[in-house]
Amino acid sequence: MWQCFFDMTDNRTHQEGIGDAQDTIAAISTSTGEAGIGIVRISGPDAFAVAETIFHAANGRAYTPADHRKLRYGWIRDGETTLDEVLVSFMQAPHTYTAEDIVEINAHGGRLSVERILKLVLSHGVRLATRGEFTRRAFLNGRIDLLQVEAIHDIIDAQSEAAQQQAVDQLGGGLSHQIKDLKDAILSLLSKVEYDINFMEDAQEELPVLPMLQEAERLEQAMASLIKDSQHGRLVRDGIRAVLVGEPNVGKSSLMNALLREERAIVTDVPGTTRDAIEEGYRLDGIALRLIDTAGLRETDDKVEAIGVDMSRRRMKEADLILALFDGSCDWTDRENLLLEETGDKPTIVILNKSDRGLSSSAVAFLRTLEIPKRPIIGGVALSALTGEGIEALIAMMREYLLGQAPENDVALSNLRQIDLLEKAHQSMLQAVYGMRAGVAIDACEVDLRQSYQHLAALLGEEIGDDVLDKIFQDFCVGK
Repeated sequence: MWQCFFDMTDNRTHQEGIGDAQDTIAAISTSTGEAGIGIVRISGPDAFAVAETIFHAANGRAYTPADHRKLRYGWIRDGETTLDEVLVSFMQAPHTYTAEDIVEINAHGGRLSVERILKLVLSHGVRLATRGEFTRRAFLNGRIDLLQVEAIHDIIDAQSEAAQQQAVDQLGGGLSHQIKDLKDAILSLLSKVEYDINFMEDAQEELPVLPMLQEAERLEQAMASLIKDSQHGRLVRDGIRAVLVGEPNVGKSSLMNALLREERAIVTDVPGTTRDAIEEGYRLDGIALRLIDTAGLRETDDKVEAIGVDMSRRRMKEADLILALFDGSCDWTDRENLLLEETGDKPTIVILNKSDRGLSSSAVAFLRTLEIPKRPIIGGVALSALTGEGIEALIAMMREYLLGQAPENDVALSNLRQIDLLEKAHQSMLQAVYGMRAGVAIDACEVDLRQSYQHLAALLGEEIGDDVLDKIFQDFCVGK
């Protein structure tokens, strides 16, 4: 039973599986094609030696430690051939991106210039970097944890200002500190449990369980708060799926065009024009939305339209926000209520379209019942997709809802790997809490506490296998 929990450390697995970690690596770190500047990055023990062989400073002086992080002007030469006029920066380990010696060659932009320089660098025994290998080395060398690694990828891949800012905040280490604090608190709790198991038995007494239970409850609640915020983090990162639903010819495509301010969806007076889901990006106050126009919901004998209706219902189930459209000029009936019930527990905004024709009294009466929002219905608005009247009111309602979903914590988990591990850590902590409340032997609770600790350690990337790392880095570009 005895396991010295003090042996738990932040050591990482240093097996890269992508070549020798002592190799010097290089890659082009900027996009290929026409540009003002193109950068070739070199990292590893021989970075300085290789750079000094091919770089000829204009002042003729060799590199000295005083040049650390300073740009030096000169030329890259292959023998007697000058390849390009450049600015070169030498950065000494460990104060670099990879925590290794790094050289960055700033050449003129353009495919040929940087490719010739890279080819010359590789000819001096340097290996071409694999996808994300610079960042992988930063992780393996302990400069950043796995949460920060994923934040770097999210910064590069961000599709909205909110997603980019969320990733920058995560890179800053705020989320990592929260997870580390939780992990350290569990370690402290484990120390008390281990002491009780291994020493108090001989003393014929036990440590009081109540303080340990209260600490476990505090940790469980902190994890639950982070899990709650993770839904918002995922939506910011991936974009919010806002699905337009309603019967045929109520104006879904017209509303989509009005929001996008372009003729994206086909609009006709013929019901059932939209047979397939049409998806377009839309930004609202820096938050990315994916507007999805769907086929009208109705019973139909048309096989193609029926497929579209089935797809509409699937899209409703996948939605993060539903924009439910109705013809406001028609009477509100049980049919409209039944369609609204199909939205289930999804956050929904009820939209009465065609206000330019005049709203029916029953539709107005129903709209008034929504003046006090009751979940899952966020509220209701009358508008005309044809004239644009009321569109701003809809946008304001969407904005208020989205901004109202801001997380309690400063930073939030944002991908499925992170959320899955935190949920497992929370579940294990919850089991420990239940056990303590029920008077279960403390050594049984110790197992749950240890599992919770291990899940948080995996969240940060401690003792993680190469298969997981390979999966994370496969989407990185080569020069990052």
